[in-house]
Amino acid sequence: MAEKAFIMDLARLVVSAAWADGQLTNSELNALKDLLFTIEDVTGEDWKQLEIYMDSPVSEQETQELLERVVSGIRNAEDKTLVLETLRRLFSIDGTVTPEEKQLLDEIEASVSEAGTGILARFAKAVKSAIGRRSEKTKSSSLRETDMEDYAKNTVYYQLQQAQEAAGVAMDLPDERLRKLCLATGILAHVANVDEDMAAAEREAMRDIIAADWELPAEQADLLVRVGCDRTTKGLDYFRLSHGFFDATSHDERKAFVQTLFRVANAAGKTSNEEIETIRRISKSLRVSHQDFIDAKLTIPREDRKGL
Repeated sequence: MAEKAFIMDLARLVVSAAWADGQLTNSELNALKDLLFTIEDVTGEDWKQLEIYMDSPVSEQETQELLERVVSGIRNAEDKTLVLETLRRLFSIDGTVTPEEKQLLDEIEASVSEAGTGILARFAKAVKSAIGRRSEKTKSSSLRETDMEDYAKNTVYYQLQQAQEAAGVAMDLPDERLRKLCLATGILAHVANVDEDMAAAEREAMRDIIAADWELPAEQADLLVRVGCDRTTKGLDYFRLSHGFFDATSHDERKAFVQTLFRVANAAGKTSNEEIETIRRISKSLRVSHQDFIDAKLTIPREDRKGL
């Protein structure tokens, strides 16, 4: 596994490249965070360090130093693979890799150790392009402009806003709390739908857990679960769900939430290996430590997780 210092230098380099023209709009910043969130080994504490780089423009000299540190930090094939996979995810997160980016990736793959200022300039341009495409993608919906960000970043919340009147149920919660709850529901539904067969017992468990943990009336919890499960079966951007929930919660909240995921997974019979692996991936995306994941898993009786 690559050393943490190397991983962080690579992440800082991506942020620095995004500042190449000295500007980073709010939409570009959000897209940049989306891209950085794909680096799984960056923890919650690491994220705080990256935010310092997002706060203000990074000089060309500092960006060059970061590039040199990344290049000199490549010790083995695993490090090189990390660089290349990070760049590939960066440039293809919107589903498109331009010919110029493909050529740049090929050149870096051919000889990362020879990267210089020429490649730095092209790398910065490619990062800016990727950020721009990701930002534009979230605005491509035909929905009204004021709803676009909700639809892109928190689809359950958007759908719930549309469903309340029809259901005759008012979610009279502070907006920040409601948004967090919608993100949590989407992730819970994602776990319940791992086998693409959301059992009634899992839906009921979600409803009961949400009602109890969030102190909601039964009709509100029921509406929230119905919307969350419906959106999940139609397809949800799991990446944005986990990113949004990470931003909206504390580390302790996320640790407790992983235990909640296991409670839902174990609601319909035993917890399957697929469900355990799905929760493991979610824990990583929420920057919860492996030990915290293990502790949460052990809250489920051994016989209910097939001894895993």
